[in-house]
Amino acid sequence: MEMAFVPDLDVLEGGSLSEETLYGPDCLCPQKKLRLDLEAKPSQSHTTVDVQVTVTQGHAARRFRQAATLVVAATKMLRSPSHKDFADSDLGGFLEEIFEPVTFQRLESSYAGAPVYRYTRSQSFDIFDINHKCFVLESPTQLVALHLQGPSASRKVRLNIVLYRPRTRQGSAGAMQMPVALGIKGYKLYMSCVMSGTEPVLQLEEADVMKDIDSAELTRFIFYRLDSPAEGTTRFESAAFPGWFVCTSLQPKQPVGITNQPDQVNIATYKLSGR
Repeated sequence: MEMAFVPDLDVLEGGSLSEETLYGPDCLCPQKKLRLDLEAKPSQSHTTVDVQVTVTQGHAARRFRQAATLVVAATKMLRSPSHKDFADSDLGGFLEEIFEPVTFQRLESSYAGAPVYRYTRSQSFDIFDINHKCFVLESPTQLVALHLQGPSASRKVRLNIVLYRPRTRQGSAGAMQMPVALGIKGYKLYMSCVMSGTEPVLQLEEADVMKDIDSAELTRFIFYRLDSPAEGTTRFESAAFPGWFVCTSLQPKQPVGITNQPDQVNIATYKLSGR
């Protein structure tokens, strides 16, 4: 057993340090026991604090320093005037001395979170609005709706509908949403809904969305397929802009767009075939 020496206690005004001889349990040689005597003020009785500190394996220096600091704090408390009440600030003051500050290391790391939309499969469909207009790719990024007959019917495009795992509709107990992405078959073009000025607009973008969607930025490609089995029709509502639906104009050869007034001054209801 090794006896540790009490650190500098000069901070205790009027205190004296004396020694007594003692024997450790595993050692027959005399060792030192530190005794801290506090001189009494006229208004106080004589106070003695005996300190015996044993150093063990581990963080010996730190443990001993904490113990010695505790003795110092306790001795200061004994010297406090008897008429002064012990306050929280007194406790906090010497606790800060006893317990060493703990340092934390900031670790920069990243991890893959759960996908917002989990990809399942894709399907191709012919699409017509309820006025029997079909979709035609008029330019590399312009989709229009018009009536086609005879040989011109080959101009119509098929939708490549990318399916994601159904989700519970917010605000509707038990109701499920079917998230989809609306692509043009044979191309890497997908409909997206973005803000332009004060209102969202529909556009075509090249993208790779046949995978899990784990970025909020890609939500612009997501629409909720809202089927009406009784009528055999469906609508497509923007996930990025709830309440806005893919629509066609009442007039032919007009761009496919998006509206928050479905089937009022436009057409937002469709039929899919070729399932």
